[in-house]
Amino acid sequence: MSGRQRLVAGLTGLAVAVLAGVFCLLSWDRANQVAGIVSALVGVVALGTGALALTSGREGAVRVANTGPATAAGAGSHANSGLTAQRIVHGGMEINGTAEARAEDGGRANTGYDQL
Repeated sequence: MSGRQRLVAGLTGLAVAVLAGVFCLLSWDRANQVAGIVSALVGVVALGTGALALTSGREGAVRVANTGPATAAGAGSHANSGLTAQRIVHGGMEINGTAEARAEDGGRANTGYDQL
């Protein structure tokens, strides 16, 4: 679990504990009203969080690092020590520490990002 995930889990636990304490101090009717309001607010926050996650673009993030060398020999051959993708990579891309790529006799070489 990352530090951010621990923080969110801790804050969620704290919120549950505070609400449980508040509900214990209130009458049943009043606790029911507070619970309805809290439920509505949490629902709106959850909807906003879900929409933010869908639009953030981090879901398809790709990281390529510390690759080995590649050599292409012959016409039509392809050497890549980075990333080759057949479609656009959404969500960000990080490519570092790629090794040498060589092409001989009409081949193609790439050490970073190559979209076919």
